[in-house]
Amino acid sequence: MAGNIHINIRKAENMKTFLAISIAMLMIVVFSGRATAENDATGSSTVKCQRSQQKAERKAHIQQQKQENKQFRHGLKGVKGSEKTDAIVAQYETQYKENKAFAQQQHTENMAFLNSKLATNTKLSDAQKTELTTFFESQYQENVSFRDKQHTENVSYFTSVANDAALTMDQKKAKLKEYFAAQKAETKSHIQQQQSERKTEAESLKTTK
Repeated sequence: MAGNIHINIRKAENMKTFLAISIAMLMIVVFSGRATAENDATGSSTVKCQRSQQKAERKAHIQQQKQENKQFRHGLKGVKGSEKTDAIVAQYETQYKENKAFAQQQHTENMAFLNSKLATNTKLSDAQKTELTTFFESQYQENVSFRDKQHTENVSYFTSVANDAALTMDQKKAKLKEYFAAQKAETKSHIQQQQSERKTEAESLKTTK
């Protein structure tokens, strides 16, 4: 039972872990495609290269954690009760920290990439360039806070359900399914809100050029 819960948590967390990275790259694509039109061909090529490289890094990172989880589940055989729950939570916490550090690394790379594009941009004022970098950083930090909040909630809810002796295995699975369905809706709302903010930011740049 605990192993199944662990898998479900990992699936939800993987999506959120790389949410901010994907958003950051989309922002860079929007900026490079619209704000640096004079170098559109070159800019598009460098953006594509950056995205491909980071996509490959994310894939390798995820595969590495999948292998770690496979080995971890194998090591859980024979472990029961709260000891098993504690072991799962510890593994989950470790990988969450790894994911957070990985996301920060790619965000740093994205910001460096963005700043290199801004340095050669002749269409935006210094004030607009500062506005862009501040906006990108703000959305990233919002995503960090959002993921941290959901991570804390995941650990708390998982622990309470896994250790509830009054629930059957099927009941535990049903409660977790319902929980993650609600969290998925929350995540969708968060994404839509940031998409709306990015659209507003892009429109603002258009009208001030």
